[in-house]
Amino acid sequence: MTIDDTRRQWLRSAYMDRITEAAMHYAATRSYFIGSDFLEFIADDFAYLTELTAEDQQYLRDQVGLESLRLVALSRAKDREEFFGNVVAENPDVVTTDAEFAFDLGWLDLLQSAVERVRRYPDAWNTKIVGGKEKCGCLVLHVDCDYSVRGCRSEVERLREEIRLRSLATCEICGELGRLRIGQWAKTACDKHAAVLGDFREDDGKWSDPWKWHEDSDEYPPEAAEILKDLVPVRPRPKDHLVDFMPQTAIARQIDRDIEKNYGRKADLLLEFCGQIEIAVVAAMSVADDDVDFWMRSEIDRWQGVQPLSDEDREFLHRYMRSLAIDERGRRQRLEDGAKALENFLADNPALGQEADQFKGRERELLDAYAGDLADSARGSVVKVEFLNGYIRDEIALWPHMLELSEGDKEWLRAWLRKMIDAEYRRIKGKD
Repeated sequence: MTIDDTRRQWLRSAYMDRITEAAMHYAATRSYFIGSDFLEFIADDFAYLTELTAEDQQYLRDQVGLESLRLVALSRAKDREEFFGNVVAENPDVVTTDAEFAFDLGWLDLLQSAVERVRRYPDAWNTKIVGGKEKCGCLVLHVDCDYSVRGCRSEVERLREEIRLRSLATCEICGELGRLRIGQWAKTACDKHAAVLGDFREDDGKWSDPWKWHEDSDEYPPEAAEILKDLVPVRPRPKDHLVDFMPQTAIARQIDRDIEKNYGRKADLLLEFCGQIEIAVVAAMSVADDDVDFWMRSEIDRWQGVQPLSDEDREFLHRYMRSLAIDERGRRQRLEDGAKALENFLADNPALGQEADQFKGRERELLDAYAGDLADSARGSVVKVEFLNGYIRDEIALWPHMLELSEGDKEWLRAWLRKMIDAEYRRIKGKD
C-alpha cells in the first residue's frame, strides 16, 4: 500500500527526533555518503515500531538517508572551506587571495606539493596558483605566470601535468592509493571509496588517463596507475577539446555566460563543446522546423569528448542546443524587424539617414544591433525636455542584451538616441 502525502507529513513530524538522531550518528562516523554502506547501517532501524506498516518504516529510513546525505555534505563542505582557506592564507606569495579549489581533500597534499614547487621558481616568472578543479577524474591546476620569460612555459606545464598524473593514482576523497573509476561519472578513488560511484560501467578498469580516451596511441594499462604518482612526464595535452574564450557572436556570448552560471558536468560539457554547439546552432537556422530535433541529435551523436558521452549528457546538449536555436531564430527575426523599423524612421528623417550611412566599425554594429529599439524609443518619446536624459537612460537600460556594451558604447547609444528624438520632434513640429 502506498502512503499519501498526509501520512508522510505526519510520520516526519512524529519521528523527527529519531530521524535526526540516526542521521547525526551516521554523519559523525563517515566522511562520505555511500549508498551500500548506508543501507547496511539503516537496515533494521524502525523495525521495533510494530505499530507502523512496512511502508511507514521504509519511508522513515529514506528520510534518515536524505538527512544523512545533507549532514555529510555540509560537514565535508565546511572542511574543504577550512583547509583550502588555510592554503590561501598561509601562502600569499604563491597563491592568489581569490583562488578557488573545486576538488576534495584527498588531493590536498598534491596542492601543497605544487605550492612548494612554485615557491622555488624564479621571481621573474611571476608564478601564482589561481585555483584548481577536478575534471574527468583528475586534478587540473590553474597557474598564472609570464610565459614570455625563457624556461617558464615548459616548467609550469611540466608541473601541471605531473600533478594531474599523480592525482590519477591518488584517491580524491582520502588521499590513499587509488585509480580512475568509471561509473555514472569518472572519479579517482581507492577501493574503500569506490562505492561512491554506484554501479560501474563496462569499461571501468580499462583506462588510467582520461586525456587518452580519444587518442590513437596505446593506453597505459590499468595497473600502471600504481606508479603514475612517481612519474614526471612531459606529454602535450590534447588540444581539440579546448575553446576560444573570446566570444565573437551572440550565440558564443550566450554560451560563455551559461558556462559561468552552470557547474559540474553541465559546465564541462558547455566548455568542451562550445565551438561545435555554436556551429550547429547556426547551421540549424537553415533546417526545417520539423527536422531540427532529428538533425541536432544526429549532430551530437557524432561528437567525441575527452570523457565518453552518456545518454544524460546527450540529452542535456540536445535541450540546450534546442533552446539556443529558438533564441537565435527570435534574435534574427528581431534584427530583421528592427532594420525595417529603422529604415522607415530614417526615411522620414533623411538628414539623419545620411549621417547613419557613414557609420562603420563599432558604430555600425551598435546601430544594426539596436535598430528597432532606437526607432521605437525615438518614436515613443513623449516627455518634457528636462526629463529627456532620464528617459533615454531608462530606455537603454530596458533594451535586451544583444551585445556586450562598454560605457563608451552606452554613451554613444544615448547620444544617437537623443539625435533621433530631436529629429523626430522637428519633423512632427514641421508638420504642424
